[in-house]
Amino acid sequence: MVTLILLGALTLGGLSWVLGGAAIFRRGPGLSALSLGSCALALLLACVYFGEEIRVQHWDNLTDTADAMLFATAVLTAVAMLLNAAAWLRARRCDHHA
Repeated sequence: MVTLILLGALTLGGLSWVLGGAAIFRRGPGLSALSLGSCALALLLACVYFGEEIRVQHWDNLTDTADAMLFATAVLTAVAMLLNAAAWLRARRCDHHA
């Protein structure tokens, strides 16, 4: 179960970045919304992971992975926000030139 949760979070995090990068080159808010939604779901799965570890009382797993998970979720969020901000700025700039 934990493996599926972590693979799901990894997949959704990668999808978030891909969609955020694609949003830079396409007009419309659809890809940005999907990108941020994928990021949110990846973060939710990280919380589910911690909840599952607490439920089965794997305290060593929690203490071993807490810092890494915090770093990974911070990087995921920062990159997704930067990509979507760049998409928003590009769309705004293109609207002014049209």
